[in-house]
Amino acid sequence: MPNVGFVRDEVRRRLPQYELIRDCLAGEHQVKFRKTRYLPMPSAEDTSKENVSRYDTYLARAMFFGMAEQTLSGFVGQIFMREPTAKVPAILKAVVDDATGSGVPLKQQAMAAASHGLAYGRLGLYVDYPVTNIVAADGTDEEQPATIADIEAGDVRPTIRVIEPWDCLNYRVKARGAKVILSLVVFREDRIIDDDGFETKTKDQWRVLRLDENDEYVIEIYHARSGPQPAERYEPRDASGKRLTEIPFTFVGSINNEATPNPPPMYQLCSINIHHYMNSADYEESVFIVGQPTLAAAGLTEEWVTKVLKGRLAMGARGGIPLPVGASIELLQAQPNTIAKEAMDKKEDQMIAIGAKFRRPDQVQRTATESDIDNVSETSVLSKVAQNVASGFKWALEWCAVFVGAPETGIDYDMNTEFDLVNLTPEEQNAIVAAWKAEALTFEEMRDALRRGGLATVPDAKAKSDIEAARADMTELEIDKEGRLTEATTPPKPAPAAE
Repeated sequence: MPNVGFVRDEVRRRLPQYELIRDCLAGEHQVKFRKTRYLPMPSAEDTSKENVSRYDTYLARAMFFGMAEQTLSGFVGQIFMREPTAKVPAILKAVVDDATGSGVPLKQQAMAAASHGLAYGRLGLYVDYPVTNIVAADGTDEEQPATIADIEAGDVRPTIRVIEPWDCLNYRVKARGAKVILSLVVFREDRIIDDDGFETKTKDQWRVLRLDENDEYVIEIYHARSGPQPAERYEPRDASGKRLTEIPFTFVGSINNEATPNPPPMYQLCSINIHHYMNSADYEESVFIVGQPTLAAAGLTEEWVTKVLKGRLAMGARGGIPLPVGASIELLQAQPNTIAKEAMDKKEDQMIAIGAKFRRPDQVQRTATESDIDNVSETSVLSKVAQNVASGFKWALEWCAVFVGAPETGIDYDMNTEFDLVNLTPEEQNAIVAAWKAEALTFEEMRDALRRGGLATVPDAKAKSDIEAARADMTELEIDKEGRLTEATTPPKPAPAAE
């Protein structure tokens, strides 16, 4: 029987890495839920109740420092520090506002995609389009594409789904002339098998996107991992009703958007994060066991302890400890054991170093021209992922246009790819504006420089119109006799006429 749940070898080798990254990004609760998966039990061969209880306290005291989660959140925030821009025909505005059909806008889909690209180095973008059934003259149902009226009313629209990397199980490619295209994609998804209005129960199902023997696109849904026939089968069509000859699915990666899985950029960082957690468990255990001062007395007889001390040693300002001749008492304090702490500190430095490389790779001495910001942006992981995600969503929007019959030309999706310019100093800001006033820079060039420095945020056209409107509404001010700023009492003098 066909094994629709087969996992391609390239994907299978990445799954353990995806699992570690996923658990690490989920935070302390998930990492501790895994117990010995990430925190081995001391004396694991001892299965006694006492040793199991000791492990539970060992686990509870361990601290998981979510460095990887914070790093990823910061990187995604940097990419979306500036709003992405989508250029689409008016008929696709509904897709930008609601890319999934469930209220998730395109920007949030792009944020999820960027997060997956940075963490796992892989995700899938799947463009789907509902069909409508009409009753033919012979009484049978026929699949028909939605009408323009349906699309404009928002009743039906193409949707863009982000497919998790661990769900993209299998794929195949084929050459068509000079172009390599996908001929098969299989991914796992949830199927609701029971819903009582409050609780839903789900099972796995497998969605198969393939080109059939006629090189035409079909969708097959399998409810079992292996079986001779799919439970459902569809033949998607474009706006004119023609069968599609390509699969509307693309992979997005950290290096390129090819089908082969790219290395997960955050695997090394997450691995160090887990080992930092292991060191933390040892450190907290040692602090608990030997961290508290311990009173030690020598030379006491049993009679002295019972009759004089009454079985107690009273310490502090209101206490005193009578001792017999030759006896001594001292406070024992364990010397600090810094090995575990030093190991934690070392791993924190390593995580910080790896996080820095996401933004700017290590470089040898370079000239000023070679160190130009554009060159750095093109070679950094952060910029590459942003470029790949933007390219993937541009491709997805073009497929949406195919489904609704809109022109594909002119569609674009642009995301921020520049992260390494430091905030401009006041002197640098003044120099840029002065260069514009001296007509050494155009308005757009001046705005672009300020935008890269994190100052200009609105589009140039809106900035120009807002500046002109503000200038027109500006009221002339003067300082009164008491030194207060007030509106002018006389109308402003008209500007001199141009000669």
